[in-house]
Amino acid sequence: MLRVGRLTSQSFTVSRWQARSGLGPTATGFLVVLLAYFTFALHDALVKLLVTHFAASEILFMRSLTALALCLVIGGRSTVTRGLFSPMRGKLLGRAVLTFVAWLLYYSSGRYLGLAQMITIYFASPLLIAVMAGPLLGERVPPIRWVALALGFVGVVLAARPHGGSPLLPVICVGTAAVIWAYAMILMRQISAELRGWDQVFVIAVLFLVGCGASLPFVWKTPSLPSLLMMLGLGVLSTIAQLLLIEGVKLAQASVVAPMEFSGLLWSFVFGYLIFGDVPPAGVFMGAGLILTSGAMVVTSELRRSRRIGP
Repeated sequence: MLRVGRLTSQSFTVSRWQARSGLGPTATGFLVVLLAYFTFALHDALVKLLVTHFAASEILFMRSLTALALCLVIGGRSTVTRGLFSPMRGKLLGRAVLTFVAWLLYYSSGRYLGLAQMITIYFASPLLIAVMAGPLLGERVPPIRWVALALGFVGVVLAARPHGGSPLLPVICVGTAAVIWAYAMILMRQISAELRGWDQVFVIAVLFLVGCGASLPFVWKTPSLPSLLMMLGLGVLSTIAQLLLIEGVKLAQASVVAPMEFSGLLWSFVFGYLIFGDVPPAGVFMGAGLILTSGAMVVTSELRRSRRIGP
């Protein structure tokens, strides 16, 4: 199992694909992160389906159980030692705790908010990441990127404005989750240079199992077979999305990758309509236009910079 795990884990890294495609690290990071946020949006839609019938902690427990199994099968036994005994274990544990709190707040709010509104409020996190990247990671954020992020912030405010009598507490919970997730992403950037994606996902899954497992005696509701399969499928989607995100953050600066999270807004519209029949109000569409414009500005400026320094 260990030998197969090593081979599979190595084959997952995007470095070979990048070498074959001829794309630079930044362009590859963009593509990988875009795919990650598509997967996250699909994952969030399934969680919203389940959270109306089951507690968020039960859903996260079953999801983490699948993620843990995948990490052990594909990453091998070294995942345990590398994850739990790494010199970076302090930051890794901190990131795991922050992720646990952020996701618990986020998914608990899914019962009361529409998918597009919930995800859009959460999109304050890329703006916070870009702000934190300078002092915490030493990344230089050029003026054009600040302009793009300011435009994206206006879009978030327009799109996330509570409408239709939305309850205030879930909105506050999602906003708090966005702040926590932003700092967790900064930690991910610092950790990813030293640890494989499998090692990070493994430690997060262990913490989720312990934290959510403690509440199961109080919230457990036996799922039907379709619901059980959905919960376990969430583990697969979550693992894939996290690994793609980790690989993308390795290749491109956090302040560059962060606006790509805005692409998830489009998918939240699509899945919200197809699965729940949600039609967001006009403000959400206006905000989405500004958010997408913000992301396009960052991509365009980065491509121009890459062409200048390429030769």
